[in-house]
Amino acid sequence: MPRRLIAATALAAGMSIAAAISLATPALAKGPSQASINGPGLARAIVVSGGGEPGQLGTLAVLAGQTGLFTALFGAGPDVPGQASAPLRTSPPKASLGPRYTVIYTVPGVTARPGEQFGRIRQDLYPGAAGGPVINTPPGQNGFGQPLQETGWFRASPGLTRTLAQVGVPLRPGTRAATQPRPPAAHPAAAHQTGSRTVAWLIAAAAAIAAAALAGIALWWRHRKPATVADSEPRTSGPAARSA
Repeated sequence: MPRRLIAATALAAGMSIAAAISLATPALAKGPSQASINGPGLARAIVVSGGGEPGQLGTLAVLAGQTGLFTALFGAGPDVPGQASAPLRTSPPKASLGPRYTVIYTVPGVTARPGEQFGRIRQDLYPGAAGGPVINTPPGQNGFGQPLQETGWFRASPGLTRTLAQVGVPLRPGTRAATQPRPPAAHPAAAHQTGSRTVAWLIAAAAAIAAAALAGIALWWRHRKPATVADSEPRTSGPAARSA
């Protein structure tokens, strides 16, 4: 019986570690690998690459959060970073939107269209819209094996305009994108630092639980085993002692 119990505990510990890894990996892998921005004032597309997973600090991850890409992929919720400020009930008047820029995200794992190698998600950005930047995520696009969770018009935070200016999108019609400085590329090690810490913490927690369980079983087995006392000393009482 104890051997079966120990084997079951070891199996449970292994399953907990595997579950910790499986739960951490999707959160670190489901993000864009690249963004391509086109629009007025740009001689060619602006390409933003690097770490784009939710929660990372690179330019691509920040841009994806500010345009509401993660909300479109996973739905609205407190655990989804960088959600758009608020959905708009109706599409804004065209005259109030200003210039339109289109961002196309390449997202590994998203269902690709026929003839495409990787899945892509398109969003229309209006950084100069009246009242603040506006985002439109057209419906009919695929997410991870299903349609996008959130589509339509959203009001973005002012930070989106600043991020677009940093990567080279002109803030006003007629300005040259080349005059806008681009931020330095994030170092790969820094981009994956947050994700690596999360995985390490989950694995360490699962290993600690398994070690505590095994230690408890060992202690229980040790106390359960009957103690053996060596009968090496002569008795000091009883019939044998009185006869002596």
